[in-house]
Amino acid sequence: MDTKEKILLGMLDLIQEVGLEKASMGKLSQKIHASPGNIYFYFSGKKDLIDTLYEYCMISLAEYLDQGRLMEVDINTDAEVCKEFVLDMVKRHINFYKENPKMLHFVIKSKSSFYLSSDIKKGRFKRNKPIYYFMGLLIERKIIKSMDVDIISTFIIGVIYEFLKESIMFENIKLDDEGIDMLAEMIWSGLKYRGN
Repeated sequence: MDTKEKILLGMLDLIQEVGLEKASMGKLSQKIHASPGNIYFYFSGKKDLIDTLYEYCMISLAEYLDQGRLMEVDINTDAEVCKEFVLDMVKRHINFYKENPKMLHFVIKSKSSFYLSSDIKKGRFKRNKPIYYFMGLLIERKIIKSMDVDIISTFIIGVIYEFLKESIMFENIKLDDEGIDMLAEMIWSGLKYRGN
């Protein structure tokens, strides 16, 4: 692990412990046993660190989702195969955050924080090119409802995050394998094109 990643993961731990607002550069310095100068060598300030940490979390999620395979889908891919890709993507998304609850906590908290830049907040769906391409293709083929891809992404992610918050952060519900399968099917039911 390089120094920059050590700083990012240290901040992730610190945010989990004290919250986003109270996670200061000074506390981070103490936590990871690094000089403030070492932290400021990599990050101009807390906002820069938070933006970078958010991107780090999104890249980690993208790698886990194995999004490159979505680019293999084309106009001739069987509709059932496309459905299985959607279900698998939802399940992987959930399992990633079950395995990385600190990232879930951070991503949810940072989206409503002034520390996360508006550039990241505004463009987060369009930057995810494989999913954007995949969802656009499903709309074009009338496999899912004809809506803006940003709306579809917001629907999927919103449902996933709300269930994960209730399961992981608040422990109000249990998302076991059966529950994850049911949630994925519910999301698919909300997406699928119903025809005329």
